[in-house]
Amino acid sequence: MFDKAQIDNLFSDLDQEWRGKPDYEKLHRDVDLGIALFDSGRAMENLDSRAVALIEKHKPA
Repeated sequence: MFDKAQIDNLFSDLDQEWRGKPDYEKLHRDVDLGIALFDSGRAMENLDSRAVALIEKHKPA
């Protein structure tokens, strides 16, 4: 399960790379959903691959 520090770091990366760009809102939604799916043990299907990559980078060990 993600802890607060991991989530903070993930969203910091998201903001640094995508804030102000057209895809930011979609990526933010996909990251939110992806974290919930990951924490519940479900597959992260139909999410933007960039959101999945961020989640994979910051996921708990």
